Amino acid sequence: MNNKNIKHLLLESIVSSDFLSLDNAPKKQLRHIKSRSVHKKSFVTFLDLFETLKSLKQLIRSLSFLSAKDQKILHVWLENKQYLRLLDSMFNDNDKSLNIDLSVKNSLVRNPLNLKKEQLLFLLDFPLKNNKKNIKRIFNEKIYLINKVNLKLEKNNWGSYKIYNDLKNFKKFLFLFILVDLIFDKNK
Repeated sequence: MNNKNIKHLLLESIVSSDFLSLDNAPKKQLRHIKSRSVHKKSFVTFLDLFETLKSLKQLIRSLSFLSAKDQKILHVWLENKQYLRLLDSMFNDNDKSLNIDLSVKNSLVRNPLNLKKEQLLFLLDFPLKNNKKNIKRIFNEKIYLINKVNLKLEKNNWGSYKIYNDLKNFKKFLFLFILVDLIFDKNK
């Protein structure tokens, strides 16, 4: 499959997964978010296609970088317990089709063996805020690559890559983890 077909498939997948649409408009207007009047009092809120595509490409590059390493771990932090259970069932320990150690939690678990691995932290609706304790723990665990998905306006990104979106819609959540699965699938 050539590069042009891959780009077309990514764009088509973004549209079909409703990744660009937002259920609720955020209180603060951001450059990534657009609103259009559909009817007299109803508005449609959606994400800017090019900004979202750029952010998704950053995520894909980060995951691809991690995928190329021999020893690697992907930390996924999320608060939604249903999504936690779903990811546990999707990527359980018995499933060795993924070529990565996956840690799905709602906080960082200390493990001295992780210090010898390349690590990426993927935050889903879990903003870093200015919690210096969490940030210090992240850097002490030698996690230097951070990607996050949320709609929160954060003053300091702490060197992380961000995708503006809300993951209340299950299709968006599934879209992201199909990307993860495609990148780390060792049977491809």
